[in-house]
Amino acid sequence: MYEIEDIINSSEEDSSDVPDEEADDLSWAVEDGAAIKKTDRPVFLYRETVIPPTIREFFAADGLGPGQKRRIVLWHGGNRFDAFIEKTVHASPRTRMRWKPDFAAVLRKEYPQWLEFFNKIRAESADTPSIQFTRRQEPDHYTVELEGAPSQDAAATDFEVPVQPGDTIDNDTLKAIFRCSPQGAIRRSHGTNSLVLISDHTKSAYEDKWIGKIFHYTGMGVTGEQSLSFQQNKTLAESRESGVRLWLFEVFEEGRYVYIGEVELTDHPYRSRQPDSEKNIRDVYIFPLKLKGHNRPPLLKKTLLETKEETVRKKAHKLPLDELEFVAKYALKEGGRREVVSEVFEHDQIVSEYAKRRAAGTCQLCGAPAPFSDRHGDPFLEIHHLVPLAEGGTDTVENVAALCPNCHRRMHVLDLPADVAVLRKKLAGP
Repeated sequence: MYEIEDIINSSEEDSSDVPDEEADDLSWAVEDGAAIKKTDRPVFLYRETVIPPTIREFFAADGLGPGQKRRIVLWHGGNRFDAFIEKTVHASPRTRMRWKPDFAAVLRKEYPQWLEFFNKIRAESADTPSIQFTRRQEPDHYTVELEGAPSQDAAATDFEVPVQPGDTIDNDTLKAIFRCSPQGAIRRSHGTNSLVLISDHTKSAYEDKWIGKIFHYTGMGVTGEQSLSFQQNKTLAESRESGVRLWLFEVFEEGRYVYIGEVELTDHPYRSRQPDSEKNIRDVYIFPLKLKGHNRPPLLKKTLLETKEETVRKKAHKLPLDELEFVAKYALKEGGRREVVSEVFEHDQIVSEYAKRRAAGTCQLCGAPAPFSDRHGDPFLEIHHLVPLAEGGTDTVENVAALCPNCHRRMHVLDLPADVAVLRKKLAGP
């Protein structure tokens, strides 16, 4: 009966009321490994959504011909829902996803106000919720998360993490523990009423950072302006009111997730300016987080931070000087102390790389060429903070100079006012 209904709908529906692929393109986005659809009239009234050309690759729908269809499976709240993707046989064929009445009932139960809205009003609305699709390991299977939907699992309030702060796990273990997507930097789990926050230092050109006991975490969205009303940014921003629990992981080596602990927002998110994945400057939101019930992040082996520093150095080394200057200037404005097995200060590698590139191979105090090249073939200069981090100095381009080893030692031994004045003048620029 379902197949007959599909055929009738495909050939007889009022195509004037269904958006074409180009118009629907604006309601889709692919962020952090997930496809996100802003709901509209067809979602609630016709059990379908058009898949525009820019999104087809995510669903492996590029190769469909008119009249062809491929079965897919949607998973939500631990339940399976059968659906399919097809290319229609209209004069102007559309690629679309259609689902059965059982999943339509879930949407209508979660969002009854929008079903009523579209039944009464033909206009669209910018306030509709989003649906997120994330690939599962099985081909053509997708986990579906509904924006603003409450936890489906009564046991979520009793959920405990079976690992200790400082422990390292792989992605499969993380997925199994939290019952969340295997992809993305912010992973929603309705089953455990959680957000898993992943700060992957091996990927981003800019750095999330500890400043004292606060971790400054960049929101979701790798291209374009970030928004606090967008998908999991909204969930994170509203976590104190909603009761969603937050779990923080840091990645220093690809595929290895270091559990930091359960965290909470300590203040309202604030804006920062950073380049996106396409090197366009845009606004992002930074979420200040603190550990619940702990004074400090867990002790880490010094080798982990050394690995992170080398990874960031390589990323920064690839950036043009003007782009590196921008990233360095908009780096977080304080030096971060991080406890390891032997305590060290964690320098901002982006700022350090910029200082060395700005010096162009010569000491910024004596003007002599670097005495030798390092193992990467770059002129060897050392980073010096005019006001030391231990004395409240900042990791910023105005406080960081690149010096030869001799002048660096001179500054630490003598710290002459005349030398400081020379460096401040050079760092201030022309």
